Amino acid sequence: MMFVSINKRNNKLLLVLLLSLFTLLTPLVFKASAHAAAPTEVLTITPVTAKPLIDPGGQSSGSFQLINQGDIPYDFKIYAAPYSVKGEEYTPSFIPIPRKTNASEWIHFDKTTGNITPNESVNIGYTVSVPAGTAPGGYYAVALAQTQLPKNSQGIIVNEQVGEIFYIQVAGPVVTSGKVTSWSADFWQKPPLNATLRLENDGGIHYFSNINVVVSDIFGNSKFTLNTTKVVLPQTIRSVPVSWKAAPNFGLFKISGTATVPGSTVNLKTKYVFIASQTIRNIIALVIIGFALILVANLFGHHKGNKKSHKNE
Repeated sequence: MMFVSINKRNNKLLLVLLLSLFTLLTPLVFKASAHAAAPTEVLTITPVTAKPLIDPGGQSSGSFQLINQGDIPYDFKIYAAPYSVKGEEYTPSFIPIPRKTNASEWIHFDKTTGNITPNESVNIGYTVSVPAGTAPGGYYAVALAQTQLPKNSQGIIVNEQVGEIFYIQVAGPVVTSGKVTSWSADFWQKPPLNATLRLENDGGIHYFSNINVVVSDIFGNSKFTLNTTKVVLPQTIRSVPVSWKAAPNFGLFKISGTATVPGSTVNLKTKYVFIASQTIRNIIALVIIGFALILVANLFGHHKGNKKSHKNE
């Protein structure tokens, strides 16, 4: 009888443990199932830029690849659009500019629609045909690839779009000119450390600026490095932000570097930056106020002492 009682007790304990385990694991299982049931569509394009040099009346051919990095098949479409930028932040625009050549009309694709399965890549060939009599200089367009997905349960279509920018140079004599308009960094900053480089293009063709910026401590030890290449379009100014996001809450640093413009490499003048977080600034302010109060108290006490001594006389 003792043996039976113990077994029953063990069975009850085992049942309680199984129910507890089921209760704990059920949300995880359903969460994983819900995650697995949400298919993803990821479209990428490579390369992301093309830089053809074409004579007026000439042609240039090439290709790019579309890659489905998601887990469902989908249809896609290919089309060309004009490319320009707005403001110094270079916000892209794909809208034709009145009275300006629309270079997207020069681009023709060997296919404009198709279907792509997971982990598949599709090669898209293109030809850029420049009309005869086109003036030398830079012309800009973008090849856009867009997923074609059905409406979701809310009746909304969410399509992804990726693009390859065409920096087209029509051959011939053209002015290539650019400069560093400004290089600035405030001395007093809260983290992160920020600086701004502004590049101007006053020529008729784009140029690529190789930018190297180094942040170091006052002893010359490198703390942060930025190496990047930025394109600057004709008759524009481009603002290039420099940000050291992992900057500490307190410290004195210097920031310098170089930037290339047509025909030269410009040395960026060394800037000194003192970083202090808001908490540290508050502490410094309290210390200064404390010293000021002590100084005022001492001066007041000294003044009272002088008055007493004069009375005693």
